[in-house]
Amino acid sequence: MVDSLVEKDLMSSGLLEEFSDWLAASKPLPSHLLRFMTHLVLFFRSLGLALKDEVCVDVLKAYVSLLIRDQQTDLVASYVSQLPAELATAQYAAFLETVTQPELRPHCLQLATEAGLDVAAITKLVVENVRERDETEFTHHSQALETATTKDDLRKIDVIDWLLFDPAHRAESLKQSNAIMRKFLALQKHDAAKAVFSKVPEDSMREIYCQWAGLGQTATPAEDENAIREHLCIRAYLEAHEAFTDWFSHSSSAPQKPAPAPEAKFTERVANEMREKEYQASLAAWSCRLDVLTEDVKERIYNVLLFVDGGWMIDNRQDSEPDSERSHQMAVLRSLCLPRLSFLLLSVLQNSSRHQEALRLADIISSDQHRLYQAAVSVFGQRGRHTSEGSVTA
Repeated sequence: MVDSLVEKDLMSSGLLEEFSDWLAASKPLPSHLLRFMTHLVLFFRSLGLALKDEVCVDVLKAYVSLLIRDQQTDLVASYVSQLPAELATAQYAAFLETVTQPELRPHCLQLATEAGLDVAAITKLVVENVRERDETEFTHHSQALETATTKDDLRKIDVIDWLLFDPAHRAESLKQSNAIMRKFLALQKHDAAKAVFSKVPEDSMREIYCQWAGLGQTATPAEDENAIREHLCIRAYLEAHEAFTDWFSHSSSAPQKPAPAPEAKFTERVANEMREKEYQASLAAWSCRLDVLTEDVKERIYNVLLFVDGGWMIDNRQDSEPDSERSHQMAVLRSLCLPRLSFLLLSVLQNSSRHQEALRLADIISSDQHRLYQAAVSVFGQRGRHTSEGSVTA
């Protein structure tokens, strides 16, 4: 019996050396040969033989790549599950990036669950892989040359879907969507940020609280509470920006005063009077609507500038795990977005002849209670540096 096992060990060692040489060859292996190699490796494993793990992993990875290439979706998870756990997560995450058909995605996750893979780690890695592939740095708004949504942006928007199939992943979906939206806001890609925001289910915050309550937790973890607060900060900013867009669009479409026609005839005089009455009615309706929009944009911008409990894009809980990149990005967004919104609100108030309210805005910005001037100093410092370097300032 012992002699038989020794012979098998020797045979398997020799075969694995051959397998390694074949895999290293420049010429691709035939699919039937790679399939045979994979099943032979799995058979040797089932016998408990001592095998070279590196070669076994290389064979399995090569076969998984073949399955992905041939779109053998139903088989990928079972073979990936034969890899070491960390590598299996990375391999299946790479596979999921290739699955673009929405109807296939739940099926792929179900197969992963049945194969015993760590679905939560896999879906998180899919999103991080797509998100971190972007090499664009956080920068001043004036350096954002293109604010339209690109194909790469659509990929980042679309990848959030992987975290939305299971309600248990609501907290992670909130954190990852926040990270994507931070980048979009820094580049003034408001439409892209709105697209990400709209993907997050409205019940996410309630679901997160309920999940922790169900586990008997009296308090939600700091990371989750901070993610919820950040999500609300982003919502307030998007609402303020949309309100200003509506105000600007309406203020730019004032009715035009009709040019009077010659009044030589009675009918022409009557026509002039009718046009003037229509103009005055349109002007009154336009002015009334403008007042409503002015109040709305003022309220929504102040919701951001005076964000409750500490300020916009500032965490309430300081006992969370340190995340220097996130902290840096949130600080940069404060220096980018708060001065910008202040200037937008100032332009609204000045164009509406609300000069007293404009003075109040100046008092709020300079107030030590809210310290909004610190963000303004930060952004002006950046503008001065960009100007000295020859950049165009906003």
